Amino acid sequence: MNDRLSLKLCAWSGIAGVVIIGLGMFFAGLLPIPGPSESAQQTYDHLVGHSTSVRLGLIMAMMGAGLLVGYAATLFVQMRRIEGEHAVLSHFQMGSGILLSLEFIYLIFFWQTATFRVDRAPELVQLLNDMAWIPFVGLSSTLVLQALTFGVVVLIDKQEQPIFPRWIGWFSIFAAMSFTPGTFNMFFMQGPFAWNGIIAIYFPVVVYVLWNLFNCIFASKAVDAMSLQRAEVLRT
Repeated sequence: MNDRLSLKLCAWSGIAGVVIIGLGMFFAGLLPIPGPSESAQQTYDHLVGHSTSVRLGLIMAMMGAGLLVGYAATLFVQMRRIEGEHAVLSHFQMGSGILLSLEFIYLIFFWQTATFRVDRAPELVQLLNDMAWIPFVGLSSTLVLQALTFGVVVLIDKQEQPIFPRWIGWFSIFAAMSFTPGTFNMFFMQGPFAWNGIIAIYFPVVVYVLWNLFNCIFASKAVDAMSLQRAEVLRT
């Protein structure tokens, strides 16, 4: 596989990962998101009563989460072109992206564990569900740092033809801020800040999808520009 193709595939792995995660969560019955005010029996019926579709959907979501590593890697490649030799923020972004992928995968196994034994007490299933949703919505730290470091590097690009447009940098900083409200979901059982609330999860998800899509588009364009530059160098 040549460099251009692998970079293009990694560039688009970000949005592919998001789509697969979303489809997996939907197939598992976790979208739309059941609220934290559900009773233990309702949670048990929802997860254990549909255990096959939950397990298969979550396996799909887990595969999608793995693709986010490729997305972080392709952002790293482009960020390093801006930062140069000592690309500390580029490494910071990639490390945060890898951790985010691992966090998603790890939390998915709480739901998988909840479906494993049909004779498990509903209260224990509810506990495992809480242990999945609270950090799933609240793990904003790594995502905030990934978006923030990326945005800063985009804004410090002083090249005559910047790799990413400056508005991407400002949008990344806005995105980083929009990911923070979910951190406080453990204080709310209902309302916009609960784990199924519009401010805690739905608005951040919309922003994340847009951020991811924009970055995939411009990272892919950056790969094309790299190929053209290399071709010009070879011709001369």
